[in-house]
Amino acid sequence: MPRRPPHLAVCLLLVATACTTESGSTTTAAAETTVTTAAPPVADLSDLPGRLVVLDEGGNIVTIDPDGSAPAPVTDDAGEAARYRQPTFSPVSDRLAWAEITTEGAGLGSSDGEGGDRVFVPMTAPPFFTFWSPDGRGIGVLHNGLQGSIEFEIVDVEAGLTEVLASGAPFYFSWSPDSNELAVHVQLEFFATLDLEGNTTDLGATAAGYQAPHWTTAGIIHLGESGLELLQVEGSARLLATAPGPVAFVANPQGTRLAVQSFVADEAPGIEAALSQTPELPSNQVMVVDVETGELFEVVAAPSIGLFWSPDGDTLLVLRPSQGGTGELTTVVWRGGETTEVSLIAPHPAFVDEVLQFFDQYGQSLQLWSPDSAAFALVGAIKGDPGVWVHTIGGGDPVKVYDGSWVSWSNR
Repeated sequence: MPRRPPHLAVCLLLVATACTTESGSTTTAAAETTVTTAAPPVADLSDLPGRLVVLDEGGNIVTIDPDGSAPAPVTDDAGEAARYRQPTFSPVSDRLAWAEITTEGAGLGSSDGEGGDRVFVPMTAPPFFTFWSPDGRGIGVLHNGLQGSIEFEIVDVEAGLTEVLASGAPFYFSWSPDSNELAVHVQLEFFATLDLEGNTTDLGATAAGYQAPHWTTAGIIHLGESGLELLQVEGSARLLATAPGPVAFVANPQGTRLAVQSFVADEAPGIEAALSQTPELPSNQVMVVDVETGELFEVVAAPSIGLFWSPDGDTLLVLRPSQGGTGELTTVVWRGGETTEVSLIAPHPAFVDEVLQFFDQYGQSLQLWSPDSAAFALVGAIKGDPGVWVHTIGGGDPVKVYDGSWVSWSNR
């Protein structure tokens, strides 16, 4: 980040024009996919687990219960002297971290869930992306460096220490499941592992037509010369699917499913499963690949601009432009072969600028789903009413729970 390959330029164009290939209010899907429309009028949020962290109307960080109750202010000085961005919970939900710019300088802020035990780690430039390690002990941070480069720092949260380990632009990364290494894709051509001492091991050839690799328990997924590959660190690789052009992909937390979209001209071939007999399919649609069997499932037969897996790995949130040029997104969930349209939302501009154009990176670091995979949260306007909205799966219309410009859910 922040440079993006051509497929995300297509994404941003889709946001700006709200173009779509659909012809009605529901999406045409493959034969094995059933399309329904969510309609229950009331959602019950009282039993949803975890906490939400939001940026309120004034730009301060607040944690709340999923129904908007029990607010706990984390900061109270947002304004000209202090700005806060992108707060998220650690994977074990014991701490928060955020990007911070104050009169003391720029860096990473951290605290417990109610603002106590606050720590500030100074940096040479404001962070624009933070990504907790799976064990919650480290945070990978990206910020601008010298002469147009991007610097990558690792923050030791407990010690409050940080060290620049690498640089390059663009810079994308994914944590190993054991939190000891990272897979990095730098300058669209360098593909390697990076350990916590700054040592790199070249992983061989990789393609330029993707952004972030994804390190799962099954291996590292990237776009190789022949297509989407599952790579083992020792060097063996297995082809998962072929794709004719740039792709964006996000694996589920278990590494068993891969959501992918290929961005190419309509007349070009689509994605073809490498390990099954699935016929060739049109491009610019959302597919799910079963990592073990290679089976390919059609999710949405239209372009999307955001893919986010639930914690249980069974449900995929798809954000795609709605028809009519309104600038709204249709929120779609796919689970067990069934695709359901949940709601329409006009996303907050910060969510578009900071998250959606890099959704294959934020799909690994940003938790939009509740810990029980029963609901997700988005920030934007529904029927002209802006704020933080919680959408339950099959439980009723979305509910506005707070006024704000950012939201992330805790993992517990």
